[in-house]
Amino acid sequence: MKKLTKTIMAIASTSEKGHPNCVWEEPLKESSDNLIWLNLKNIYRQNGKEKTEKIILEICTKETPEYLFVYDSMYYDLNLLSLLTKLKTLSPKTKSVLISGDDDLTFYKIRYLAIFFDYVFVGQNDYIKKYEEDGLKNTKFIIVIKPVKEKTDYEKKYDVSLIASPKADRVKWIEFLIKNNINISVFGIPNWNDYPTVKNNYKGLLSFQDRIKTTCQSKINICFSKNQLNIPHHTGGFYESSLCKAFSIVEYTPQLEALFKENKEIIFFRNEKELIEKIKYYLTHEKERKEITKNAYEKIIKDFNFDIQLSNFIKETKGKFCQNNIPKQNKAIININKKLMNLPKKQLFEKIKNYDYITFVDNPKLQSKYKETLQVYSLEKNNKEISCCDYFLHSNSIGTYAQFSFVPWGNFPGRDYQSLLNPNQIMVTKNFFINNYETIKENYKNKTANFVNKNNTAFVSIPLVKISKFKKNFFNHPEFKKELSLINFSFHRKFYALKRNPIKLLIYALLLIKEILTGKNFLYSQLKIKLKIIT
Repeated sequence: MKKLTKTIMAIASTSEKGHPNCVWEEPLKESSDNLIWLNLKNIYRQNGKEKTEKIILEICTKETPEYLFVYDSMYYDLNLLSLLTKLKTLSPKTKSVLISGDDDLTFYKIRYLAIFFDYVFVGQNDYIKKYEEDGLKNTKFIIVIKPVKEKTDYEKKYDVSLIASPKADRVKWIEFLIKNNINISVFGIPNWNDYPTVKNNYKGLLSFQDRIKTTCQSKINICFSKNQLNIPHHTGGFYESSLCKAFSIVEYTPQLEALFKENKEIIFFRNEKELIEKIKYYLTHEKERKEITKNAYEKIIKDFNFDIQLSNFIKETKGKFCQNNIPKQNKAIININKKLMNLPKKQLFEKIKNYDYITFVDNPKLQSKYKETLQVYSLEKNNKEISCCDYFLHSNSIGTYAQFSFVPWGNFPGRDYQSLLNPNQIMVTKNFFINNYETIKENYKNKTANFVNKNNTAFVSIPLVKISKFKKNFFNHPEFKKELSLINFSFHRKFYALKRNPIKLLIYALLLIKEILTGKNFLYSQLKIKLKIIT
């Protein structure tokens, strides 16, 4: 049988048995004569950041794939924007496709990455409209799941099961069910052991195969729909259990309501009373459970069959030329440095009168070539007066060692992100600068940006600048001591990349010790955390 295309290349930072490999590999193989799957984690560990970028470009240039699928779980410190633009030059016929799953969490990043890709597969159906409002016509809603080929007709062993992590308000829901004598079994990451009220119901971590088996052995599977921000979204749990031909009760979410008929193809719960009533009802009504499960399965296979979606996508796009979506930057921008900021107010205002936007970059060599383009784009698309991007923490001796990421963690109430902001992240309109001159001047002096907030700022959740100069006591911030922090550390990966070169490894270790002795004590504690996790 003739394949749809000659060569497909896919890049993901997961193992062969992990997601998305376990879902995507087979349909991609069936669609092409040659599938090149790059395990980014392995390549990165062996070669480091710079060499990994070079390897990706070399493979793309040599193989000239017709399609390049990139997953948004790629290591965040790769220079993805530069990679994509170079790839377009080196292999102009290659169509790049970004796979986005949790658009509700990553929209601040994906909406800007999307202009560098030819196509974007969107995992949240309600976000297609948001991308279209940005003028992006290259987005498609695609469910990244596959039919289950394994055995599914297991005898029921569990009354009610949950296979998930304890994020959002899930712990409270489980505690409520236990309190009301519902026989629920909880599976997932060991963090469930941190909750004494749930500990006795926790049954352990499941492999991919055991996950399918446990789902099939459960009379009722509970599917929660809230993301980390405690907001309902389009969840894949319902699809996974339905494709196992297993019954689910799903926390209400308008995204799924738009796709499935309630009480015929899907069962929702909206509150505690409704959840208890439906669990008790469906535990004793097996025939209805089977009928609803059958309807859900047939609906998903018919309307959301990924093999068919992928096949149709390739047929529609094969041979088509994709135009670059990167906007042209034609605005006048001035960078305010220390010398300009110290000018008398009247003289400074005279300097900026012919400019549209103002930035505050200390060292232009440490900024992305796309910083101004993306920040102007963000201001115009959002109709805001401030644009704030993410940033890398940089040292001349050890290079880039961490990233400050505002979104989505900055959306959590009580999370102290303001004191981690820096003027280098910021672009403002000329009018905002004039109207807020005294505040901006004080912030610039103190290396802060306290005038930034969710209401007045367009956030570009991509690191577009490297910062090496920080205000006093910056590194005393509690976020530097956390495992899951607003600061994402990456320096530890270099140990793996250098382990085959003892001399370079020793030099890097000595430079790292030097950084620690200058006051960056968090590097030592983070190194212990990261190496423990990775090993």
